[in-house]
Amino acid sequence: MTVYLPQDTGETSLWGDTAIENPVTEKLNGNLQADVVVVGGGFTGLSTALHLAESGVSVVLIESHSIGYGGSGRNAGLVNAGVWKTPDYVVKQIGVEAGDRFNQALYDSPNVVFELVNRYQIDCQANQCGTINIAHKASAIEYLQNRCDQLKKLGASVRFLDGDTTQSMSGSAYYSHGGILDPNAGTIQPLSYARGLARAAIEKGARLFQESPLLSLEREEKGWVAKSESGEVLADKVVLATNAYSDRNSQGVQNSTVPVFIFQCATAPLPDKIAESIIPQRQGMWDTQTLMTSSRVDETGRLVMSSAGSLQGFKNIIRQSWMKHMRNKIYPQTKGLPWEYYWTGQVGLTSNKILRIQLLAPGVFAPSGFNGRGIGPGTVIGKHLAETLISGNRNEFPFPVEALYNESWRKTRSAYYEYGTLGLDLVDRF
Repeated sequence: MTVYLPQDTGETSLWGDTAIENPVTEKLNGNLQADVVVVGGGFTGLSTALHLAESGVSVVLIESHSIGYGGSGRNAGLVNAGVWKTPDYVVKQIGVEAGDRFNQALYDSPNVVFELVNRYQIDCQANQCGTINIAHKASAIEYLQNRCDQLKKLGASVRFLDGDTTQSMSGSAYYSHGGILDPNAGTIQPLSYARGLARAAIEKGARLFQESPLLSLEREEKGWVAKSESGEVLADKVVLATNAYSDRNSQGVQNSTVPVFIFQCATAPLPDKIAESIIPQRQGMWDTQTLMTSSRVDETGRLVMSSAGSLQGFKNIIRQSWMKHMRNKIYPQTKGLPWEYYWTGQVGLTSNKILRIQLLAPGVFAPSGFNGRGIGPGTVIGKHLAETLISGNRNEFPFPVEALYNESWRKTRSAYYEYGTLGLDLVDRF
């Protein structure tokens, strides 16, 4: 069997090199029957399969590459609550009642993730030490204070940090303005978390297969038939959890988001003195720059940073250089150190920056559009979607369910984000 790592040609993935063993070793062969078929081996699909299996529901999951191959194995590993936008923004977009249910379901999502990690003893470098949304300049404070107040109204245990505190907690004079600490959030090794969810689902009776791409999904008299290259699954209900890595065989889901890229760079393990000086309490951080930068230090002392854009072709040199420039500006003690790892991931963006749960046909659900915030929300949505599939009662489902949505001008908008961020890289660097 081919070993698929979450990286593209010419890239090297830290998560791929350091993840726990993938428990899924088989591809789908022959014809199977299940109550539910899940397509996609990322956080959402795996959480759905696990929670279905916990309740004794027969579930088959098929993944076209390997478990965690898509965005779930390529992200920064920051386990944050909610979505990128503020709770008030969500309410304005989808209404008061729906928005309140949506926000309440996601504000505590890190605890759902870490509870699963603890219950199933998932070895994923889990550290529930908090995350910090940190200001890169004084003018960002008003926004962060407002966001903090909104989160507190939901019941989140966030607190606002002054500039001296953020400078101390980040280990950087660059971040001397303030920020929001969510003590219930934290960091994980994301590919190990995905593989750990897969192992837990298998232990509970789910059947998982990789290298088994969905070729077609058709409604027949006895149910939905999901066909792959060397087998098929007959099921009453379907979850298409392919999000940003949907392909032409799930064209509707693919067209429901705009593809946007993120990239990660990681150093070798830093010398102890330097490692201890950067984010000493090991929170994950992301800042308020237009071209957002996130930072964390993993358990081996590697500095891992991420931002928007891909590393394809000539952009690789430009973006690695820009990230090194930003790293030296934020953490000057790292100047001169090379990047040891660098890799790209894809994000499914929506027009309103809010995730969607789409009903493609009776019994066919397609969660998508996580906008780069997939660990907590994906896990939580999988849990609630499993409960809804079991009960058949959508009234208890805390997220709006809508018809399939087609994003307009997908390729043009994707190129705008890709080359717009590249332009920002060049302006800032040179």
